[in-house]
Amino acid sequence: MATPKTKTSKVWDNFILDNVKKVVKCNICKGDLAWHGSTSSMMEHLKRKHVGVLEDDSTRPKRSCASPTAMDQYLQRKRPVSLQQATALTNSILTMLVKDMRPMSMVDGEGFREMIRQFNPEYILPSRTHFTHLMEKKYEATLLKVKETIKEVKSALTLTADVWTSRATEAYLGVSCHFISEDWEMKTLNLATMPLEERHSGVNIMTWLEEVIAKYDILPTKIKAVVHDNGSNIVAAMRMLEEKHGWASVRCSGHTLQLIVNNALKESSISRAVGAARHLPDQWVQLEELTQGLQPFQCATVYLSGQEYATASCLPQLVKGLQRSTQQTRFETGAGKAFLASAEKGINERWGCLNTISAEKENPIVLSASLDPRFRKLKFMGAEDGTRVQGSIEVLAIKEVRGSEIQGCEQVHQQRVSVPGRGDKSALDNLLQSDTDSLSEEEDESHEDQKLQMARSEVQMYFAEPAIHKKDDPLRWWRENKGRFPVLSKLARSFLCIPATSTPSERIFSVAGNICSQKRASLSRDHVEMLTFLHFNPE
Repeated sequence: MATPKTKTSKVWDNFILDNVKKVVKCNICKGDLAWHGSTSSMMEHLKRKHVGVLEDDSTRPKRSCASPTAMDQYLQRKRPVSLQQATALTNSILTMLVKDMRPMSMVDGEGFREMIRQFNPEYILPSRTHFTHLMEKKYEATLLKVKETIKEVKSALTLTADVWTSRATEAYLGVSCHFISEDWEMKTLNLATMPLEERHSGVNIMTWLEEVIAKYDILPTKIKAVVHDNGSNIVAAMRMLEEKHGWASVRCSGHTLQLIVNNALKESSISRAVGAARHLPDQWVQLEELTQGLQPFQCATVYLSGQEYATASCLPQLVKGLQRSTQQTRFETGAGKAFLASAEKGINERWGCLNTISAEKENPIVLSASLDPRFRKLKFMGAEDGTRVQGSIEVLAIKEVRGSEIQGCEQVHQQRVSVPGRGDKSALDNLLQSDTDSLSEEEDESHEDQKLQMARSEVQMYFAEPAIHKKDDPLRWWRENKGRFPVLSKLARSFLCIPATSTPSERIFSVAGNICSQKRASLSRDHVEMLTFLHFNPE
C-alpha cells in the first residue's frame, strides 16, 4: 500500500488508500470506496454514514495566519443593507427616541451618526424630517389600536384629569383612562395631552373632557367616575358633568392629604419650633416628633398613588387608620401636640363625609370598598351604615340583571318568532289566559324573577363570607371567584378600577415636561401630544 505525499484533508484520518486496487478503506466501517484522486466521495461517506466525525477539527493542520481564508475575505467584504434590515434599524431608533424622550434632532448630531456608522457602516441614517414623519404615522396607527382596545372593554371606565403649564407657558389637559381587563389586570391608557387655547373655566374643561371621549368613540354612559384635584375650575366642571352624564366626581386623596399636612405645619407653634430647631440642638426632639407624626401620612400617600392595583377601595380604611394614628400617638412637645390636633381636625373636616350613603347619589369610594373582598365587612363604618351599603349593592346587582335582560330581549324575541308552531295555543290555553298577558310574558316574568332572586342570594353570600387577608390581591380573588359571583364580578370590575389619586394624569405631565425641555421649547403642541401619547402607549 502507498499513501499520498501530502494529506491536508481531515478525511485521511479515517481512510487508507490502496493504490494497487485504486480503493480507499474506511477505518470505521471497513468499507471500500473507489479512488479517483479526489476526497469528495470520502467526505460524503463520512457525512452520511458517520455523522459527527468531521466536527472535531483538533487534528486538522492549521492554516497560516498570514493568508486569509475565503470565509475571512467574504466577511470583510462590504455588503449592502437590505430594505428589511434598514426598516428595522430605523424603527428601533424611533422607538428609542420616543421611549427615552430624546429630541428628533438627535439623529442630526455628528456623534450619533458616528456611532451608527460604527455599528453598521452601510446603513444610511435618515434625516430628522423623516423620523418626524415616521413618528406621526406611528401615532395614527397607535391611536387606532387604543380606540380598538377601549371598544373591546365591556366594563365601565374611569378617567383622571389635570391641567398643566409647560416651560413655554403653554397649557395642556392631561387625561388618562383606567379599566380592569378580562384577565382582571389593572390597565391604564393615555388619552390626551390636549393643548388648551382658551381660559380654563369650568365650562371649557367640561367641553374638553367631552371632546376627549368623543375622539375615542367612548359613550358618556361608559364613564363611571373622574378623579381630579381640588381646583375650583375642575370641581365646577365635574359638578356639571355629574349632572349631565352621571359621572361620579372623586377628589384626589393625594391632594387632600397634602392640604391636611400643609395646614397642620402652618400652626404658629410648629413654625416657631422649626425655626428654633435650626439653631438650638436641644430643640431637635421636636423635629423628631414631627417626623414620626408625618410618617403615616407619607405611607398613605405612597400607597394610594399606586397604578397597578386597587387603591380607591382602600381609602376608607386608610382614613380610619390615620384618625387612629393621630388619636393614639402621644407627643411631649407643644409642636408635636399641635400637629396631631391640627391633622386630626383636617381629616375630620375634609373626609368627614367620605362614608356617607345616600339613596339619591352613589358613593363610588364606599361601593368600591364594599366590592373589595379585603374590606367587605365594612368595619370602617357603623353596622347600620354597613347594612345600607349592602342594600345599595343589591340595588346595583338588580339593575345589572335587568340591563342584561333588556339587551338580550330582542334576540330572544326574534328566536321565538322564528320557531315553527311556537305561537300555536290549545283551547284550554286560550281559556286560562288573561286579557293582559300571554304565555310568553308569563315565562319571561318567571325567568326574570329567578334571575333577580339569584342576584339577591349572590349579594347575601358575598357579604356573609369572611374577608380575605389585607395583603391578598382583590383582583386575583375576583379572577378566581367570578364564576361564583357572576353579577357582582361585573360591578367589581367597574368600581375597583377607580384610582384614589390623580397621579396618573400628573405622570403625563412629568413626561411632557421632559419632552418640552429647554432645548425643545419650539416643539409644536401637536408633537408634544403625539410624543407623550406614544411614550405611555407603546405597541
